[in-house]
Amino acid sequence: MEILVAGILVLALDQGTKWWVRTYSSHSDRRPSPPRIRVIHIVRSTFSHRRGRASLTLSWVIGFISVWLLVSTGAALQTELARLGAGAALGGAAGNLLDVLRRSAVTDFIDFGWWPSFNLADVGIVAGLVLAFGSVG
Repeated sequence: MEILVAGILVLALDQGTKWWVRTYSSHSDRRPSPPRIRVIHIVRSTFSHRRGRASLTLSWVIGFISVWLLVSTGAALQTELARLGAGAALGGAAGNLLDVLRRSAVTDFIDFGWWPSFNLADVGIVAGLVLAFGSVG
């Protein structure tokens, strides 16, 4: 249950913030100077043809099935924190996958200037995996 709740929460936050940025922010290639953080609309082009999208979709489905099998067989993710982390990572992956399937590009908007731009889905993936692997019992 923790996986589902965390996944839906990260997916909803990611899609909501991306919608807000696409609606209320303009495109820009300018980078801020450190240490400022800028919310900026950046479109990261990914796959422009069907083969690329199908490959990404298949990879995501295989990852989802793998986590589901690990959880259902009891082989991993025994702690609540590990399950929350796995859910956050899956929710983030779903958010970026939706962008690719809908727009053939991912919307990034958090920009430190000295680090590649990213979005809440990316945060969910990285933080979720750290939490999941760090909490395995």
